[in-house]
Amino acid sequence: MSQDQSGRRRVPLPRDEQTVTVDGFTHGGEGVARLEGKAVFVPGALPGETVTLRVVDDRKRWARADLVTVVEPSPDRADADDPQRHDCGGCDLEHVTPEGQRRLKTRVVREQLERLGGLTEPPVADCLAVGPATGYRNRARFHVDADGRLGFFAPGSHDVLPADSCRALSPEVLAVVDEIGTTSAAEVTVRAHGQTRAVVLRPGPGGLELPEGGFDLLLEQPDGSTVAMRGEGVLTEQVADHRYRFGATAFFQNNTAGADALVREVLRATGPVDGALVWDLYAGVGLLSLPLAAAGAEVVAVEGNEEAAEWAGRNAADAGLDLRVEATGVHPFLRAARKGDGAADPPDIVVLDPPRTGAGEDAVKDLVALAPATIVYVACDPASLARDAKTLVAGGYRLTAAQPLDLFPMTHHVETVATFTR
Repeated sequence: MSQDQSGRRRVPLPRDEQTVTVDGFTHGGEGVARLEGKAVFVPGALPGETVTLRVVDDRKRWARADLVTVVEPSPDRADADDPQRHDCGGCDLEHVTPEGQRRLKTRVVREQLERLGGLTEPPVADCLAVGPATGYRNRARFHVDADGRLGFFAPGSHDVLPADSCRALSPEVLAVVDEIGTTSAAEVTVRAHGQTRAVVLRPGPGGLELPEGGFDLLLEQPDGSTVAMRGEGVLTEQVADHRYRFGATAFFQNNTAGADALVREVLRATGPVDGALVWDLYAGVGLLSLPLAAAGAEVVAVEGNEEAAEWAGRNAADAGLDLRVEATGVHPFLRAARKGDGAADPPDIVVLDPPRTGAGEDAVKDLVALAPATIVYVACDPASLARDAKTLVAGGYRLTAAQPLDLFPMTHHVETVATFTR
């Protein structure tokens, strides 16, 4: 028996099976129950369910448990006879109906904005479906089993589950996997965008035989760079009537219908932009920059990855659109603009699509100091959005709308387009 900081003895939770009611849900996709007043995280459990669990990890402030049985299932449970999540663990909400998944994601976005963002009754709309609930993912990184077959690790092990068991992968990705067959590579990344296909191999310790097939083939070097072995390694995708080209290792949305939805929601959030100066921060290869420029905005695209920034410029030129590209990090760009050292005028509207960690307090404070009338924040993590929202609100902004989008069905991940105005 251990003690807490006050010197009181901490009684461990029982390790035998316990029947409890689940009342919460985390932004990481786990149900939350309570045992002796302590929060217990239960993967596979849903709010409102009565479940039997077994505690497997007991910490000072929280615990984690395995789901044993579902005694009283939620109406949102997809299969009451099989409460466990998918074997690979990637699709951690596969046990929930599509409608139930979206309700949970709406709840998570709202709760994160309330708890971490300190907002009262945030204006969170219902999470929107953006396309098929299965077969949507156009990129995947595979491990390779002892027989050379592609698949995913089972949770907590190096056992490789076959790729064709994944319902999230697009038919085009699965067709490339079938073409590859077996390989001696250690890892394989497959991408299928529009009519273009690319495969990136990470060699193992032995020899490597290059697979044949109708796809560009690249080899990953020890330093992480790639060399093209067949084709140029350039992919092409059509989103919202705009054509994008980018390298096989560059970031692009893994759900084409989801990318369409993001463009649509961002343009709705900005409102008319004809003649406005718009900064597109974390612009990537120009997914949002091109539609904004096509709508009449004067766009400055800021992207710290040099290759992506170069593709943004190329994509705009191919489309006949004027686009100013700043190949620099967002924070240095904002800091220079705040000090008056930057070459860009203060923006009317800022659109930003930061990485999962968010923009961060320092960058957001610099952005607030520039006082754009509207900030449209595209978030792939509700907790990061909430933390940055707190800083924006403290700086004089108001959250006027938050639209969750279900870009990653069967997983806990949710994209949110949030609009802030001064």
